[in-house]
Amino acid sequence: MGKGNIAIDKSMIKTIVDGKIIIPLPKVLVENRYYPMFSIFSPTQCDSCGSKLHVNSHHTRFIISRYGTISLNVTYWLCPTCKKHYHDQVIGVQGSANYSSEYYDTQINVRYDGRCSLHNSRRIGETYTEGVINVCGRAPCPTSLWLYEQKLAKLSKQELLNQGVSFEETLYVDGNWIKNGWKKKLEEFIGTKLTKKEWKKMRYKSVYVVATKEKVILDFEVTERLPTIEALMPLFIRIKNRFPEDKIKKIVSDEDKAIIGAVKMVFPEVTHSFCVFHQLKNVSKRYYEEFSSIEEIPDNDKITYNEISQLILSDTVISAVAHIQKIREFNSDLELSEASHKAISYAEEIFSKNVSFLKKGFTPEKDNTMEQIFSLICDIVDKARSFKTDNGLTNFCYNLFTFFNKRCFSTGKWKGFSPLMRARFQYG
Repeated sequence: MGKGNIAIDKSMIKTIVDGKIIIPLPKVLVENRYYPMFSIFSPTQCDSCGSKLHVNSHHTRFIISRYGTISLNVTYWLCPTCKKHYHDQVIGVQGSANYSSEYYDTQINVRYDGRCSLHNSRRIGETYTEGVINVCGRAPCPTSLWLYEQKLAKLSKQELLNQGVSFEETLYVDGNWIKNGWKKKLEEFIGTKLTKKEWKKMRYKSVYVVATKEKVILDFEVTERLPTIEALMPLFIRIKNRFPEDKIKKIVSDEDKAIIGAVKMVFPEVTHSFCVFHQLKNVSKRYYEEFSSIEEIPDNDKITYNEISQLILSDTVISAVAHIQKIREFNSDLELSEASHKAISYAEEIFSKNVSFLKKGFTPEKDNTMEQIFSLICDIVDKARSFKTDNGLTNFCYNLFTFFNKRCFSTGKWKGFSPLMRARFQYG
């Protein structure tokens, strides 16, 4: 148990009336009117012929929810003319399922917070429902939860693409690889067997994400592993249509040629910065492979490390050239470790690349916004393993990104705030 005062969970508050515990049920919006959850709607006439329906049979449904197992008496109906069957609709329950929608929603939250796969949500689901269902508890079957997520994605898409959020005139773009595809179906389609190496290359898709500094995800696009400029154009066109033309002053990305080309075509007047965070990270990695702490790094190597960092952060060609010359002098004049020699070789590689970007008017940016976002979602995506189609992957991303926009930070000065709350607190 955590230290200090813990807030009381008031979501399932109970009152006592005449010696009985009463739990108020939430309201559900149905056709512009709110009804208590688990209310029953009975059909009156046939959709096809308009005949008045007759009672066919009565049945007791048992629905699993956060409030325990709900017992409801429902009626099955029959059209006397066309013999079509109907049944009572229970508010807050999808079709004839035995799980309530709010139970599904909580399961999805538990799945994302618990960072588990769809098929491995059983253990977390059992922990969640223990004492509510029975001794062992129960979680929805993967197929039921997956189908519910596909329906929920329609609402998530609308929420993600229409949310009004302000930002400090800078957007961040990056892509992440995700496993996707059905090997047997692909082999049947192309008419040949795939080796492990071929399948490993072909099964990956890329999800390109646009976000703000506050880590609010605005939109995304699912593309092939190595997309073309044209594949990313729809993403940036949607962003351009969504915000006023002078709202976006800068776009930050890595050296991805598809992003650079698409931004140049859609936002020709916007400043484009290339992220050097991963370059600084790669330099540090070479030193930490040899030295366990900063204190162990010799003085000559520290000077070299600082000079390479300044090269990476250079915002003009003249500055970059001056730093690379100093680095070359250190390489010939100073006694350096193997780590420094590896770092200098890496500096030579990125020098020409960074200079080419500087000549095009790009500026360096060391913000790691996208690195942090992908670090939060990568373990969930890696464990999901349920993406057989592009449509299924897209729906999953709509749900996941909408969830993370409202999920509160657990550390840092913004602890207890979600990305959306943080953005509205800062910009109104």
